[in-house]
Amino acid sequence: MNYKELKNLVQKHCNLYYDKSAPEISDAEFDELYDKLVEVEKNQGWAAYDSPTTVVGGSAGKVTHPFKLYSLKKVYDIEEVDSEFEVCTPKIDGSNITLIYRFGKLRLALTRGNGEAGDNVTELVKTIKNIPITINSNYDQVVINGECVTDNEVSNFRNYVSGALNLKSVTDFKLRNIAFIAHDWLGVDLNYSKRMSILQRYGFLTVFDEEKLVKYPTDGVVYRLDNYTKCMHYGHTSKYPKFAVALKPRGVLTAVATLQDVEWEVGRTGTVNPTAVISSVLLEDANITRVTLHNIAFIETHNLGIGDSVIIERAGGVIPKLLAVKEHAVHGLKITKEHAEQVVNQKLLRNGPRLYEFDVNNIQNTKLVEHFVKTLEIKGLGRASILKLGIMKPNEIFGDVDWDRLGANGAKIKEQLDIAKTKPYHRVLAAFGIPGVGLSTARLITAKLPNFYNLQDIKNTEIKGIGKTTIDAIINWLNINRDWVEKLPLQLVEEVNITRLVEQDAKKICLTGKIDMSRTEFKTHLELLGFKVTTTVTKDCYALISGGDTESTKYKKAIQTSVPIIDYWKNKVSILKGEF
Repeated sequence: MNYKELKNLVQKHCNLYYDKSAPEISDAEFDELYDKLVEVEKNQGWAAYDSPTTVVGGSAGKVTHPFKLYSLKKVYDIEEVDSEFEVCTPKIDGSNITLIYRFGKLRLALTRGNGEAGDNVTELVKTIKNIPITINSNYDQVVINGECVTDNEVSNFRNYVSGALNLKSVTDFKLRNIAFIAHDWLGVDLNYSKRMSILQRYGFLTVFDEEKLVKYPTDGVVYRLDNYTKCMHYGHTSKYPKFAVALKPRGVLTAVATLQDVEWEVGRTGTVNPTAVISSVLLEDANITRVTLHNIAFIETHNLGIGDSVIIERAGGVIPKLLAVKEHAVHGLKITKEHAEQVVNQKLLRNGPRLYEFDVNNIQNTKLVEHFVKTLEIKGLGRASILKLGIMKPNEIFGDVDWDRLGANGAKIKEQLDIAKTKPYHRVLAAFGIPGVGLSTARLITAKLPNFYNLQDIKNTEIKGIGKTTIDAIINWLNINRDWVEKLPLQLVEEVNITRLVEQDAKKICLTGKIDMSRTEFKTHLELLGFKVTTTVTKDCYALISGGDTESTKYKKAIQTSVPIIDYWKNKVSILKGEF
């Protein structure tokens, strides 16, 4: 008997005994089954969210959430918020919990934990005054996510509340005066505003009750889509929902420092990137000595010079950034393109907001060639060979090159070049080293603009996930590089039909094990082919694609639910074409 079967059997007898008063087995037989379930959960280190042990007293460690809890992507400018995000609610600065009601009764309360499993705090949460123990619902299960806050006056709000959820004493917990604010109902196919309206009727305080929330601290504003179908179309990354963001306030963590120097570093595609060296400042226990300056345009906008007094921000409490100049130094050395050239000891090319390396003929150096070769997977052509043959620009690889100088390896490289000529356009586009255009972004672009010769139309084409900065970089790059690219013997038209959108009834695919691309890249590729990639195996999954991990939970679940398992390595070509 596997874990699921054992759990369901114990649940059956719990219902017969507690809810129907019609037991079918003796107390001794029930105790034996129950103790066996507790032992199994103790050995595996987790319990399912609906396990009887999480409700009637078993000790099983972490409890799995019925739905994965995602974080919200943070943005710091209202222009970064999608114009379709029509719902705006306060982001409560509390401690997250999930409430699970079964047939109208509160059965389980879990801390957030790692988003997939949390601690059982049911007995504590049942004492929170504004959490109803029963709700009048037509749904068999209601899963509510929200924030715990306190009505006490405290100096460190978040620590006080999260500490309360770690208390062992219900009496001590009551003294913390904890309240609950609901911000979502999970797993139900209703529009967001409708979900919250129903929760209000159930008796919950929600993020829509703004007048009642003014006494609680917030750390931003949440913007999101209302329409459920649109949310499912937007989907999730591995960390964030794509249909909601948190707009965070600027200037919360700031300090004043002196700009002491600017370091310039050459990136993989020949970009020359500036970093500010500042006098040491302390921001939330972090010692900050270096801050990104983005590019030469950012430096010029702020008219930066050595010795300037600058305001440093730790955006989101994590990333240090230069926010503004407080006072310019009287005799400060201004940071210019010439300053960068002195540091890297060579002439530089200005292209839009950035600086690039280039040789005497205005051709980018071998770093771009290396990136081109790596992305197109031209095996055998490394840096040493590129330098030996004097290749200074990607198109020279397909020109008059004396490959015989590399001996037997030269013949192998020529075979690789023939293979490269068959690579799809989205990979070719990613190989050019356009700032901000990697494989995932290239796929998004080619789904809407499948022809390189029309790439300039991107300035008039709305593509989810492609912002103004990337569009400007593409247009600037085209103005300089279009001619030589159009002469390449490579695929410049996307032949595979990847323009189909992911519909709500699309075939669901799940992945387990390691493959030769990131999860995000794999997800993007299959979604553009019309599939829907999920993080868990369910009965309605079309297939589980396995990279070889036969011991994973997903693999075992696929076997239990009779979901087809497809070996990635044996079927890679057909999988990436969507023909499986």
